[in-house]
Amino acid sequence: MMNLRKLIYVVSVAVIWTVLYSCASIGNPEGGPQDKLPPIFIKSSPEPNALNFNKNKIELSFDEIVTLDDPSNKIIVSPAQTEMPKLTANGKKVTIELIDTLIPNTTYTIDFSNSIQDNNEGNPLENFAFSFSTGSMIDSLRVAGIVLDSHTLEPQQGVVVGLHSNLADSAFHKIKLERVARTNDRGQFIIRNVKPGKYRLYAINDADRDYKFANPSEDIAFCDSIIVPYCEQIQASDTIFGLDGKTIDTIKTVSKSMYYPNDILLNMFNENYKAQYMQTYSRIDSTRISLMFAAPSDTLPSLRIINKQPEPEDWYTLERSLTNDTLTYWINRPELVSSDTLLVELKSLRTDTLNNLVWGIDTLNFSFQRPKPKKKKRDKDEEADTVETRFLDFKVISGTTQEVYAPVIMESAEPIAFIDTAAVHFEVKQDTLWNPVTGFRFGFRDTTVNRRQLSFRYGWEPGATYRITIDSLGIRSIYGTPIKGFVSEQKVRNLEDYGNLIFNIPAVRDSAFVELLNSSDKLVLAVPVKDHRAEFINMMPAKYYARIVIDRNGNGEYDTGNYDEKRQPEETYYYPSAINLKKNWDVEQTWDIYALPIDMQKPDDIKKNKPERKRWAEPETPVENDEEDDGFNDFTDPNDPNQQFFNDLNGYY
Repeated sequence: MMNLRKLIYVVSVAVIWTVLYSCASIGNPEGGPQDKLPPIFIKSSPEPNALNFNKNKIELSFDEIVTLDDPSNKIIVSPAQTEMPKLTANGKKVTIELIDTLIPNTTYTIDFSNSIQDNNEGNPLENFAFSFSTGSMIDSLRVAGIVLDSHTLEPQQGVVVGLHSNLADSAFHKIKLERVARTNDRGQFIIRNVKPGKYRLYAINDADRDYKFANPSEDIAFCDSIIVPYCEQIQASDTIFGLDGKTIDTIKTVSKSMYYPNDILLNMFNENYKAQYMQTYSRIDSTRISLMFAAPSDTLPSLRIINKQPEPEDWYTLERSLTNDTLTYWINRPELVSSDTLLVELKSLRTDTLNNLVWGIDTLNFSFQRPKPKKKKRDKDEEADTVETRFLDFKVISGTTQEVYAPVIMESAEPIAFIDTAAVHFEVKQDTLWNPVTGFRFGFRDTTVNRRQLSFRYGWEPGATYRITIDSLGIRSIYGTPIKGFVSEQKVRNLEDYGNLIFNIPAVRDSAFVELLNSSDKLVLAVPVKDHRAEFINMMPAKYYARIVIDRNGNGEYDTGNYDEKRQPEETYYYPSAINLKKNWDVEQTWDIYALPIDMQKPDDIKKNKPERKRWAEPETPVENDEEDDGFNDFTDPNDPNQQFFNDLNGYY
């Protein structure tokens, strides 16, 4: 009896354990094939493209359990909503509760992008959109294109692109965009369910989510021409394959709808607006005070000490950044250096509530707490009145290996007030002897920016070794501190250590310059295009990239756009591959800047905004560029939620 009861108990426990374990393991069975397919749309309430819909709740059903990935940033409703709908995923259903009041006789589009994913593997349902109308018809036109950064040609991901039927320039500033979409991970966009008419097209990195250009610091793009969407019917071949997936069963000719325009390029830019104000101020030590501003400026502030009488004049030496947003004032009056507190009246530019620059006045308290002096032990034989001499720290900051095209740059710890050129000696090494050399130029690198840096220029002989000597007391700071003496040897590189890179650019007719870039897409050197050529001479061996800027105003700099002035940013083009420059090599390339579509020019290995790799897209044979596997398909029906755009994107010129 006991054995039977024990057997029943053991079997019961085993059954319960098996049931519990199977309930807990809801994932894929171990060893089974990985799910690589996205969810499939099954049905909805209301149906897709429903007419005369006046409720605020929509339910979508799928073939498997789904989740919503980053819905607040990926999902967008058109017309633009004041309040984001409430979106929930529960099991195989997605529920949308609209908060805004529906507009009569209007087509609505809920664009999910790739937010809908299956629960197990996170496979996204790409470019899924759901439409309905509050009236008796569905608007069906669409506008498509791509948004790129105007300077770096980076695809702009997740930015808002929208249409205005109000053609006034002020509409972008004052009125919400009407029909909107978000760019995908390639910078591409489709604005769906557009009614016939004339429109202005804009893009905005809409940080405040107001669907208009009210914040001047936002990135924007605008199309110069008026957009008139339209549709054409074309005849296309539709191939049906047999059960083996390889044998052609039937070829049919079907009518397809093509929606235009479908190749718009929007160049995104920032107007470089920054609100101006003073960020921080401090007294670094007894000799320096510092001001930091939020934005660059071409106008310097004025300072006046108000707690010293008579009021000091010419009491500082200014050291500034090139953009005047970081300012260091070296105090050159002994009585001010010794003062623990300085009250300064600052008159500077700042941005008011209307985004205008106005003058303002502040009173700043610069205090300094002096460290207690350390007691120093004296030797018995050391005289009590011995004073230790302080010398000026002075060094080369450009390195001891000298480039043939560059000056030697030296820097002192304090601003320099005096240079005795007779104390500067320059020699070249010949065999074992040092012979004097003349014809060098020695002086401040830029007195308007920094009086601590000096430059030493000479026509360097490749492979030679030079010596720069400055006698003791030959340089003194604004505090009278001298250098102890200075010696630096400079070994000049051999020409064989360099390479030369030349671009022939026949298509460039206007003023332009080429920017040579490193593997991080950062600027190395820029040279102007002269007679259709850009020459980079004596460059260090490395992997380089290049872009050209069409310099409309000829100032040698890339200039951004301005919406109110209707000025587009200056055009840029990328050389489509890397250039490996080796020692003692001359590389000459012909560069047709129009040979490739603009969105295909930037090399993938320096592109930062790369598309997500599709988990289910595993080609049978390797491809050189896995980023060109899908794109827009103008044969897609924008009103069919299950249709997506996949093809070989032809690019945007």
